[in-house]
Amino acid sequence: MSKRISVVLSLLVVWLLGLPWAVAADAPKPELVVVYWGSKDCRWCTYWESPLSGMEKRFKESQEFKKITYRVVKNERLADPYTLQDFSPDIAWVYERMQRGEEKRPPVRPGWVVYLDRKRIATFYGTKNWEEVHFPEIKWLVSEHLGK
Repeated sequence: MSKRISVVLSLLVVWLLGLPWAVAADAPKPELVVVYWGSKDCRWCTYWESPLSGMEKRFKESQEFKKITYRVVKNERLADPYTLQDFSPDIAWVYERMQRGEEKRPPVRPGWVVYLDRKRIATFYGTKNWEEVHFPEIKWLVSEHLGK
């Protein structure tokens, strides 16, 4: 009888040790969403997007870009409010939060807001520090939350 209990306990220990690995393997992968905020009449947005600066191109060609969900929210004029039509359907939740007062549009454009599983974890503004600060910080966030 004690042999049988030993075997059962051994199997139970092996199963329990393997459980965290199984749970981790089945856990959903975190989603990192980077939302780019711009306006068609924003000269700095146009500059960031242009081949002249190459900033947007380098971002979109990066290894980190392949791991994120990237969405653009763009309206006609800086002075205009953003409308639901400015948001792709999969990020309508950002617009809904704005309507409830839980989110605000970036005060400066261009702007980038980073969400991890729909929780805002970072915000960046302007092109001046894109190469030295913003882009490296986004790369770090991708590495930190989505792995190498």
